[in-house]
Amino acid sequence: MILVAGVAACTAGGIDTTGLADDASVPVPEPGPPPVADGGLDAESGSNDAGPCTDCEYFPETCTSDVLCPNGPFAPEHPGGFDKRTRINVIRGRSQSDVWVAGALGALAHFDGASWRREDLGTRESMRGLWLRDSSEISLPFLQRAYGRGVSLPDGGPPPSADGWSALAPSYAAGQAPPGAGSAQLVSAWAAPGAEWLWCLARGISAGGIWRLRQGSTTLEGSAVIPASTCNSSPWCRFMSSVHGASADELWVVGESGATVRITNATGATPTAKEFDSQTWTALNGVWAASASEAWAVGVMGTIRHYKGDPAQWDVVSDVPTHVDLNAVWGSSSTDVWAVGDEGVVLHYDGKSWSRVKVAGLGAERPNLTAVWVAAGGHVWVGGEGVVLSLRGKQ
Repeated sequence: MILVAGVAACTAGGIDTTGLADDASVPVPEPGPPPVADGGLDAESGSNDAGPCTDCEYFPETCTSDVLCPNGPFAPEHPGGFDKRTRINVIRGRSQSDVWVAGALGALAHFDGASWRREDLGTRESMRGLWLRDSSEISLPFLQRAYGRGVSLPDGGPPPSADGWSALAPSYAAGQAPPGAGSAQLVSAWAAPGAEWLWCLARGISAGGIWRLRQGSTTLEGSAVIPASTCNSSPWCRFMSSVHGASADELWVVGESGATVRITNATGATPTAKEFDSQTWTALNGVWAASASEAWAVGVMGTIRHYKGDPAQWDVVSDVPTHVDLNAVWGSSSTDVWAVGDEGVVLHYDGKSWSRVKVAGLGAERPNLTAVWVAAGGHVWVGGEGVVLSLRGKQ
């Protein structure tokens, strides 16, 4: 009875261990038949009595100036684009005309302001982190391995891919190396523009932690900020989900059980971590900092929390127009914040309240949305399961 109760408690607690294994090792099934608009097997036969959809108003057929529409490497006009079963894990960019998306099974593509181009990394490993430096790009599947272009490389390494990407093996000092890929999975990475360090979160049932990487003379150099050994005595540390900061020296990490932790002196030799009260025990999946005194966190069951400079806690946001799990959040200012979640849900905050945003061109599909990045006001990119979206389908 104790064992059964323990399993039930873990399930109810929301600890999510899905996606910790490398996607490249999971067989990809053949696509099934397309969904029917009314949710039945045969819309014309009348054999299915399912009622009409309840969210049709948020999923119009036609793109207009104020809605999100499919774009990017999934579009039919991009030969050799992504398979519709590909999940986008991360979106980053330097500007409105320099946008990158990365995801499952080696998916990586670049938008130059006019069109998308898929990049050949030379691997089928799933990408979970992107670091865009001034003159180089780095894509990461794990903390133990990365792929870079425009970076310094040691002599005698393997040849680059057709698009010039080379495999990198980050070096770690003794006692600072992360556990094996099967023990702790990279889930989030972020660096401030022009910053020395890329901050990385790893999750795992028995291992996890917070690391940072920097570009050395011939390879990436890594160090453990909060390693697995320390995480074992810090309940929040093993299951963090997202990292972002308003500057290179101060950032937030959020995760399971409502954990919200601010890291200060982030560029120094000994960063400091302080826990805050998020006023929730539900899992937080995404965080975005608008400034040193303002940040947003989103999570399961439509949870949104707002930090407004309180020295101890985050504020509860009660007017959220959805109850689905929210997976990511980003913005361009304190009055332009976007959150995305399951079942095709997109939310926007205008400085006063949160509202649903319409998504056109999906038909009966309601893909889970997993990533968002905002270049500037009116220039937002959203990614998820088999889809990339932008306003009006253009940027």
